[in-house]
Amino acid sequence: MSTDTPVKTDLHWIQALRGIAALMVLFFHMHPHWDLVPLLSYTSALTRWGFSGVDIFFALSGFVVYRSAQRSIPVRGIWPFVKKRLLRIYLGYWPVLLLIALTTVFVYQGSLPPLRKMVFSTLLLYPNIWDNWLPPAWSLTMEIYFYMWIALIALLPQRHQIKAIVGLMVLIGAWGVGWLIADKPGVFSGQQPLRYWLTGLGLEFLAGALMAHVYERKGAMFQSVGVTVPVSILLMAAGVGIGMTSPYFDRVEIMRAASFGVMGISALVVGLTLERTRHKPPAWLVVVGNASYSLYLLHTFLLDASGKIRGYLGLTSHTALLCFMLALPVMIVLLSLLWYRWVEKPIMKAVL
Repeated sequence: MSTDTPVKTDLHWIQALRGIAALMVLFFHMHPHWDLVPLLSYTSALTRWGFSGVDIFFALSGFVVYRSAQRSIPVRGIWPFVKKRLLRIYLGYWPVLLLIALTTVFVYQGSLPPLRKMVFSTLLLYPNIWDNWLPPAWSLTMEIYFYMWIALIALLPQRHQIKAIVGLMVLIGAWGVGWLIADKPGVFSGQQPLRYWLTGLGLEFLAGALMAHVYERKGAMFQSVGVTVPVSILLMAAGVGIGMTSPYFDRVEIMRAASFGVMGISALVVGLTLERTRHKPPAWLVVVGNASYSLYLLHTFLLDASGKIRGYLGLTSHTALLCFMLALPVMIVLLSLLWYRWVEKPIMKAVL
């Protein structure tokens, strides 16, 4: 989902982490398909939590975008920064949306969504997953909103920026926890006031920005591999473990930030700590990370298409279905890599 490349091209672990996050989301949406095969259905105990790859993406975005804002806004002003961020999102998103529209009409012989849904989805104005034409696009709406936060914060004198980030985090945390205490049934049913304006998911993004501040100043936490990595892994396990205790840790944003968000930030810390070492991530994972935006946007469309292909081929035997399902994520990744190389990358290179 994350749409940016790091300011420095040698942040290989950050790119690898993008690849991991994208694969987590892919396998999360794979598990209803793999449940059709008894042998693969056992994997759902793990893949059902793959949605938390989005939490990693938010933390990564906060890190990357704050670093970028600190470098560009003081020199070039706020508009070039905002323009570049918006173009990066929309120019990667619109070709995928066009592909979906053309496939719906000319291949599936189906109908397009209502006009309002098409317009709002095209402009990324829906923060709710179920309102979007392309469901994963909900996170892009949140990304745009978070970019505005960082752009405004970066206009402040540098000595006040971290104070502003921490203050905003305190406000969001107090708002979310306060309403959870005051009206738990309302919050659990999605009726929290200013749910999206003061979303708990913003804590993940802002925490990523704080990590950028510490990383740029060569904080000691990123120098102590033997301490930081084990502690971060324990925090990742604790965050996921807490999140697994109730479905509300996915549905209620402040609870999600306190569980899967902790996992996402801890994963970012591990990646940044490893950047300070001589260890290199697997090259293939960096390649997947480079194409993570394409993979994130295309995977649900390709999974839907796979169901139609499976029906067309008439795969009924257990062996044939098993082979098809095992090959499916590999094919989706390969197609996403090709889309990145032939569509996303040329567009970005020409415009940005």
